[in-house]
Amino acid sequence: MTDIQKKTAGIAITSMVFGILGFVCLGPLGAIPAVICGHIAKSRIKASAGSLNGDGFARAGLILGYVGIGLMIVSIFIMFLITTPNFAKARETARQNACINNMKQIDAAKEQTELKYNYREGTTVPDNQISEYLKNGLSGLKCPKGGSYSINPTGKAPSCSEHGESPAAMKIR
Repeated sequence: MTDIQKKTAGIAITSMVFGILGFVCLGPLGAIPAVICGHIAKSRIKASAGSLNGDGFARAGLILGYVGIGLMIVSIFIMFLITTPNFAKARETARQNACINNMKQIDAAKEQTELKYNYREGTTVPDNQISEYLKNGLSGLKCPKGGSYSINPTGKAPSCSEHGESPAAMKIR
């Protein structure tokens, strides 16, 4: 009786090694090749009609590869859930800051107009006179959230229909 030693498929071992590396340190860079190599190894072992073994190595590589890919998908989903509210908050803060900046520009132009025409406190300053001191006029300043600006009489800070009166734009008198 002769014992025929079956040869282990090298790609099955490769699959398991990539699976371990993907699970431990490489993430998808090891998990995806582990799955590919595992499927190739399983098909070669099946097609070899019993001359190759290593089905356990290929199966281990496949399992570790799919678990690594699953962990990657779950971690991406968790990061998405964590970061989405922060992006929305940052966007709203940026919009509010842009609106406050616009109100500061309106306030500075209104002050220039008050000085030039000697307007007293409580006087309504005409829009066309304020526009002289703004690069693109009053129509060039748009609230990023779609609100409209109120110039307000002298002595009172401009306001926005969306963001209200800006504390930063209020005059200290």
